[in-house]
Amino acid sequence: MEKAFSQQNRKYIGSKAALLDFIVQAVEDVVGSELSACSFLDLFAGTGVVAGAFVGKARQVLACDLLYSNYVTNRAFLCTTPKNVNLQQIELLLERLNSLEGEGGYLAESYGNTYFTWENAERIGAVRDEIESWRQKGLITPQEYYILLTSLLYAADKVANTCGQYDAYLKNLGHPPYSPGGVHLVDETVYSRLQLRPLKITARGDCQVYCQDANTLVEEVDADIIYLDPPYNSRQYCDNYHVLENVARWEKPPLAGKTRKFDRSGLRSRYSKKREAAVALAELVAKARCRYLFLSYNCEGIISDCELMEILESRGQVQIREQPYPVFGNGAGRSRRRQLLERLFICEVSS
Repeated sequence: MEKAFSQQNRKYIGSKAALLDFIVQAVEDVVGSELSACSFLDLFAGTGVVAGAFVGKARQVLACDLLYSNYVTNRAFLCTTPKNVNLQQIELLLERLNSLEGEGGYLAESYGNTYFTWENAERIGAVRDEIESWRQKGLITPQEYYILLTSLLYAADKVANTCGQYDAYLKNLGHPPYSPGGVHLVDETVYSRLQLRPLKITARGDCQVYCQDANTLVEEVDADIIYLDPPYNSRQYCDNYHVLENVARWEKPPLAGKTRKFDRSGLRSRYSKKREAAVALAELVAKARCRYLFLSYNCEGIISDCELMEILESRGQVQIREQPYPVFGNGAGRSRRRQLLERLFICEVSS
């Protein structure tokens, strides 16, 4: 079987995979030797790479995300232990899923020849139906369910006809990867056969994972350290990852428009709305029950620096660390990477 999927293998806008060393070092510098006795809560976890970086460093790790697809992957990577999963059994189940023939139906009719080749859309649908059937029949445990579904989500993402997000699909499916003039048209992986892989799991992550609005959860959970990585622009994550969210939920809702989206009204974030983002952050920070607040927010965010400082300084003294990094993804064509500046706002809570 091919190389295992790690948490960092997923293409995800705003992923902190390239900034982990910067974030971990800042937390270690500020918290010091007390870190091993602290609980660490990642309230906007996304793919969970930051939460995962603190497994084994903090006493307890908690992660939360509003999207169910992210909840699934975080359950798989952060909550697997030798007590709840036999990883050798997982590899046998993956082999059975990889041997399935594709089938028509909801997934192929919804996303075939758009977000995926028709053949891969058929395979994704067949695998998703089989995983759901095993769950309903009690043939797999809850944790096995999350692991198998995560492998499918990562495998689907690898063969997706996108530039890393699903707000729209690329329009050159069926063409070779490059034009005669050298313009990038389609990733070669789009034409590869869907292949589920094992997950690279430490099997020590007895963590707490939530699928909830961050502003609600912050009222219910205490943590010594709270890490915040909210959306920073107007692009909604439920739009960027609606296809994977649909595959994860498997409710088969009606889809609309050329981009084949389902009704996502309950998944929209206030942090992606310019008039509401600062208000939402102020409410969250005011309610946070913690000793340290760490906020990642880059230089292009819709909340101004003055607002960020005013909100955080209402709870304690604030320092800022900065790190340049290349922006996520190049897309199709000849676009070039831009350098952005990631800022980590650090508040030692005193009130």
